[in-house]
Amino acid sequence: MTTAAPSPAVDSPEAFAADLRALRRAAGDPTLAALSARTGISKSVLSEALTGRRLPTERTVVKLVEAFTADPGPWIARRGSLGSRAVASSATQETADAADDGARPGWRSRRLALWQTLAIAAASAALAAVGTSAFFLGGSHAQASLPPGENASGPYLAAANGVDPMRTACKEDAIIAASEPRFDRQVQVQLLYSNDCMAMWGRVTRYDGASSGNTLTMRVYPADDPDGARSQERSAGDLQSIYTPMIVEPDVDARICGVATLTIDGEIVDLGPALCG
Repeated sequence: MTTAAPSPAVDSPEAFAADLRALRRAAGDPTLAALSARTGISKSVLSEALTGRRLPTERTVVKLVEAFTADPGPWIARRGSLGSRAVASSATQETADAADDGARPGWRSRRLALWQTLAIAAASAALAAVGTSAFFLGGSHAQASLPPGENASGPYLAAANGVDPMRTACKEDAIIAASEPRFDRQVQVQLLYSNDCMAMWGRVTRYDGASSGNTLTMRVYPADDPDGARSQERSAGDLQSIYTPMIVEPDVDARICGVATLTIDGEIVDLGPALCG
């Protein structure tokens, strides 16, 4: 079986998905249901990954390629390259759309829209409660909440400060809210945002080939309270990429920032100024 990730001259999420489908066929063309049971990933997410409707997350790529009994390493590298191109394209569009220096990027507009929708839903629920019996009026106040994820009764955790985003449904709609190359473009520092969870977390990925024996560290924090209890940090060794725990932030005007470092032969390298989103 072919285990390497093909690398076409002009790559795209569609080409990436087409090569994943070829790998699937070479592995005996397992059904989505079988793949879902094998990987722990929902059929809808697997379908998006295999049809090219959306660039899959690193976790999805790893689980899929391992299910096809292939080496995920080359596929992760190729997926990282595609993700970097998408970030550059998105940043260019958001810069063109910004009305002034205080304008928020597109993901903040989506977050505001969701927050307004939830507020309207909560208000409607409260009005409806006025017309119900005294039993309901005497009960606990209704609170707007997000619908449960597809695997809410399974392995998923609820979104909360300090929770690993990869163990929640938040990863399913995550987008890159901010991204910058650092360390002579050998490292990518990013902030990811989930609209469904109103949560943000950091990710730092190194492409210098020196992950073995070295460490990556990243900390994310509210811009107005950098040393507060809500700040989150993660440090790990022998990895090319790490995620921080998440910060839940429903305030559409609040900003989350992140700083990162890495080590090379035991020496700590500061990866530059804070990245905020």
